[in-house]
Amino acid sequence: MGGLAACADTAAGGADVRLAATLTQYRIDEGTRKLSVGITNAGDATIGLGSVTVDWSGFDPLPSRPDRASLAPGEVAGVSLRYGEPQCGRRPPDRPGLVAVVAGSAVRVELERDDRRLLHELYRRECQAQRLARTVTVRLDLARHPVEIAGAEYVPGQVVLTRTAGSRLPVRLVDLGGSVLLRFEPAAGSRLPRTLAPGQDGLRVPVRLGSAHRCDPHARGNSSQTFLLGVYLRAGQRPPQRVIAVPAESEQVRLLALIDRDCR
Repeated sequence: MGGLAACADTAAGGADVRLAATLTQYRIDEGTRKLSVGITNAGDATIGLGSVTVDWSGFDPLPSRPDRASLAPGEVAGVSLRYGEPQCGRRPPDRPGLVAVVAGSAVRVELERDDRRLLHELYRRECQAQRLARTVTVRLDLARHPVEIAGAEYVPGQVVLTRTAGSRLPVRLVDLGGSVLLRFEPAAGSRLPRTLAPGQDGLRVPVRLGSAHRCDPHARGNSSQTFLLGVYLRAGQRPPQRVIAVPAESEQVRLLALIDRDCR
């Protein structure tokens, strides 16, 4: 995604500061608050670069450090940036941008439309998740050992819905979504949708994970969302919402071993 140059105060030596920025979220970072930002020195003098922060009332400020402290003209600094807590409740009235600290001074860097649209979409998702968390929390519990069913190997488990204190909305688990390499589905004998009724404190839905039988080098080498598993919930009459469940690292190792065995 692109960025616009931003003129600001002067850097050391009296030169005008001109910065351009790009902002994106890679697929592997989906479901996190991590953004990847590039800051380009579009001016004519080397500058000292400090922290970079999302500058918008939609998120609390959370400064992040770039991967280099100084930038010559034309050079780009990468920033692994995390945005802060969302400020939900009303649509933010201002325009998303970035603030970079240059030679000790704050410089506002404007963003192009696609970059601003990404921040608005992340804000929408965060506020949806905040509303859902007031009704229910979601956990994925996986067994330590796989089982064999009809000649195929699976890791059994449960999607656990726990009602938040004081909530009364019914919550339906309407679907599950795996990845290029993993099938994520109801266990044998279990069907969706399943409903956490207003009077229930919790619901356990038997599930299983298995290989999607994609053994070609392209699929195995380019799968960037292997462990971003989707649990689709509908709270009351709201539209279905995807909650991302990520297995623990030890479980990911066991699932990769399962895929390896399937692809031998």
